[in-house]
Amino acid sequence: MDDRDELAKFKASLKAPFPFIPDPEGRIVRLYNVKTPVVSFALRFTFVVGPERKILKVDSGRDAIDPSTAIVACSLPAKKA
Repeated sequence: MDDRDELAKFKASLKAPFPFIPDPEGRIVRLYNVKTPVVSFALRFTFVVGPERKILKVDSGRDAIDPSTAIVACSLPAKKA
């Protein structure tokens, strides 16, 4: 649920070559149902979305804090169905 500026800093710190999507209003958080039930913040999830908007990888909890596996997933070619 970070804003554009906060995500830009995080992206720069990772030297990530892929886009990050800001969600300060929590629209995406609601769509993916990853908001805590009582407090107004998102649970920690990282979604890698590939071509044709297909989800390639999902990390949650502690796994989502370290973006290294998501970065690797971004460099993988999409699997053919």
